[in-house]
Amino acid sequence: MQTNATFTTGLTGDAAALAGAHSAALARLPATLQAFVLVELQKWPVLFAAERRYQRTLLEHLSRSSASDLEPALEGISRIEADAGIARTVRGDPARFQDEAQTLLRRHELVGPWRSAIDAFFQHVNPALESQLYPSDAPRRLVVQLYGHPIAVEPTTLWRHFEDSGFRVPFQPPTGGPQALLRQLFGVADTGPALFDALRTTGPLDPFEGWVIESDRALHDLCSDPARDADDMLAGLSYELLGPYREALMRALYDKVLAGVDSPQAFAAYARSLTIAPDQGAMLHAADILKAFIRDVFLAGNGTLFVNNTFVEWAAVQALRRAQPRVLVTRYGVRHRFRPFTSMVMFAQPESDEGAPLVEDPEGSFVDVEQLSFYVWLNAEKNAAYRGRTLYLFIAESANEMLVLRSDRPTPTRQTLAAATPSDICATMAHWLGAPLPDSYGHPIAALTA
Repeated sequence: MQTNATFTTGLTGDAAALAGAHSAALARLPATLQAFVLVELQKWPVLFAAERRYQRTLLEHLSRSSASDLEPALEGISRIEADAGIARTVRGDPARFQDEAQTLLRRHELVGPWRSAIDAFFQHVNPALESQLYPSDAPRRLVVQLYGHPIAVEPTTLWRHFEDSGFRVPFQPPTGGPQALLRQLFGVADTGPALFDALRTTGPLDPFEGWVIESDRALHDLCSDPARDADDMLAGLSYELLGPYREALMRALYDKVLAGVDSPQAFAAYARSLTIAPDQGAMLHAADILKAFIRDVFLAGNGTLFVNNTFVEWAAVQALRRAQPRVLVTRYGVRHRFRPFTSMVMFAQPESDEGAPLVEDPEGSFVDVEQLSFYVWLNAEKNAAYRGRTLYLFIAESANEMLVLRSDRPTPTRQTLAAATPSDICATMAHWLGAPLPDSYGHPIAALTA
């Protein structure tokens, strides 16, 4: 018999109002699914606008749907919960309930079937949600992935995952090195990157509509503007600038391991409770929601604490999934050669000044980045916010061509395009976003924007 039929959520504000307005719909859900939704609502203060819209749309849809509409999608979850004995678990706090339910599912070897049943439910409801969240006239989006200049690009295998897909656009990097290329690519002037300023002219630009995520700090140096209001800055994550924060986080986790932990769940709860914050100046936009995002990236991403490009990839994937920015720019760099197994242990003791010196690995970095940039594209294309409305640019700063993919034109093209300047690429990106720049910034490449 069920010992407690209600959850105690502690919700306040908009989250409490949303749960109250749809309490009947929530009550119809199997316990594990109800707990999942309530845990998301408990995170309300650190949810991005896109995540909040999804939760509202989901609950509104569930409230409009009849029991007969939902029952086929829910019966598999209910049956697995019954087989695992989850009904006997006290409800109480939904996060604690989730941990106990997962323990029961593992004990009865039902985790796999339960996950499949959960996936089947969302496959049932998501088409209706996506048609509301992402109508056909939704704004276009842009994803730019840069291979930093020190990466040892192998031209014969560059972008091998895409074979003959998309457009290969020849261009000649300008004199002046990578910084000159980046300045022209984003139209940097005295007021900052013209590309992002042009985007602001189309309407108020939420800071989380534009993201730069990089291994070093080149993009941050271009975008940083002390004269600009902090709320008007982009969301920016730099592995290099976050170095002191990473070390403090690893030291806190290492100390906790030495002190002893009761269970993986207890360790995860401790990690989530940490209030360590990045140093002032380490972020372009220092909102609390972005600080929580960074902590989650480092804690949940395998390798993000000690591999720069893994951090870039994982942070980009999470930004695409959670914040769904209109513009995302990633820039990968050269990682160090991997040390023996001990250097790959999660939450190991932070690096000391002793021992073998770190050695850069330009060749290995290229192999990694080819795979990581592909993962970012793949995750974007799985997301309805980007599918069919996104321009993807892959630019290797040491090469003399770039790869351009349009998600609304997935078939390969054999069209040969004239060489473009970085300023032409800047104008192309702005035109695609509906924010044209003056001719002084270059000319859009018609084949890419028509």
